Amino acid sequence: MKNILIPTDFSIRSLSYVHSIVAQHPYEPVNIILMHALQMPDSLFDLVTYTRNSRHLELISADFQDGCEIIRNKYSSAIHQLKIEFFHGSTRAALRNFLLAQNIDLIIQPADHEYTPPSKRSYDPEKLISKCNYPKMKIQLQKQRFVANRSTISALLLATE
Repeated sequence: MKNILIPTDFSIRSLSYVHSIVAQHPYEPVNIILMHALQMPDSLFDLVTYTRNSRHLELISADFQDGCEIIRNKYSSAIHQLKIEFFHGSTRAALRNFLLAQNIDLIIQPADHEYTPPSKRSYDPEKLISKCNYPKMKIQLQKQRFVANRSTISALLLATE
């Protein structure tokens, strides 16, 4: 079973890449880890009081949670696990440790996704991911198959396998 990482900004559009992953791994269930990158605090006080608690969970919108549930239900036989993980850091070593801890086999690099950070600590991990030595796959959504130019939950339901 492969563990596949997808960077996310908690937009519905970032969930559309799951359709391509399922299509490319038809006979093997996969674990999908949706990774959101957060910078570490830069002041000493913020660093001392910084915890990995539920306050990061408020970045996840209700629409995104609903979209994840739709994906889980739609691909229940193809996706063993779909989970959200927060990556805290901005160095290659921190990313390598995160990838090792999550046992990542493949990293998806969205080729056509415009990253919109949901908070001031969020950042696009594309540069960091492109420098790491893990297997990567660039995916561009096919607009004729996916209704992904709209960021709605109904677009996830309409997408074909």
